[in-house]
Amino acid sequence: MTGIDTLLAHPTLPRPGANIGLLAHAASLTHDGEHTAHALNRRPEWTLTRLFSPEHGFFSTGAAGEKIEAAHHADLNLPIHSLYGKYRSPPPEWLEDLDLLVIDLQDLGVRCYTYASTLQNVLHAAAETACPVLVLDRPTPLAGITDGPNLDPALRSFVGQIPLPLVYGLSQGPLARCLQKTDPRLQTLHLTVIPADTASESVWYPPSPGLPSRTSAMLYPLTVWCEAIPEVSVDRGGRRSFQLWAMPDLKPEALLNTLLLEGVNAAPAISPEGWPAVQFTLNGQPYFPVRNAVRLLTALRDQLGTARLFQAEGARPEFFDKLMGTSELRTALEAGRTAEDICALF
Repeated sequence: MTGIDTLLAHPTLPRPGANIGLLAHAASLTHDGEHTAHALNRRPEWTLTRLFSPEHGFFSTGAAGEKIEAAHHADLNLPIHSLYGKYRSPPPEWLEDLDLLVIDLQDLGVRCYTYASTLQNVLHAAAETACPVLVLDRPTPLAGITDGPNLDPALRSFVGQIPLPLVYGLSQGPLARCLQKTDPRLQTLHLTVIPADTASESVWYPPSPGLPSRTSAMLYPLTVWCEAIPEVSVDRGGRRSFQLWAMPDLKPEALLNTLLLEGVNAAPAISPEGWPAVQFTLNGQPYFPVRNAVRLLTALRDQLGTARLFQAEGARPEFFDKLMGTSELRTALEAGRTAEDICALF
């Protein structure tokens, strides 16, 4: 049972007659596939009054970085306020008439996946308006994995605004509790978390178009850096999204001869574009996605040259730094340092 299932089975919160807001997306489903919005709306003792959506939108159809406009939920006849458009944080008038704001988001435990930033922004807004918050937790596929550099405050952005390692391995419930303990702005927040039980760890509903499967979610922090290096394709949105990377002139066999990955197997493949590719699969061993990403990046640099990483047309070195939360990794790559030297930086 995830948090929503526990709430429905033991409806002690919120109080009868409460006006509720809900931050959710397409992955916000009960164990039998009902959306949390419908599940809350059919409870006679509560009144669902408005909906909120993160990046990709309430129905999880928006592309990465696509601005999400305000919308209307036709079935429920409720407004959907976007928190990935004009607003990244709810203004006071969206919360002041609520007795409770419910948050039910499938997250990854990866700093650059923006649901962590949305959570922090919403908690700040709720604290400022004295709106209680209930987080319905869902397990993250990267639970317990900590890897990658800590956030450089100078690179704080919406793809990295919480001072945590790139992969921090917490779902939204524990992350909310962590934020309340460490963030002075949240000391007065009335926060309740309903955890997911351990048996729900295998539950997975896609939270965005680029993550169609649990495997894609697990491999996301291994290959997400390709968003800043557009010459590399990761089959985003395809069947193997974030499970491979490909380039027209890649030499997979030569590349694989230089790699020593942890928790990941890699094999030559062909991408949907017909390009030479490397396919990644998890092998059940301890998995360190960011360290593996560094090894991949250094191998690619050594095969094709540093310029192909950060100087080719469309490359976004500044966005690479924001994704990683530091510029040290990129500058070390450009300086020709080894993978193990770079991994020693974090």
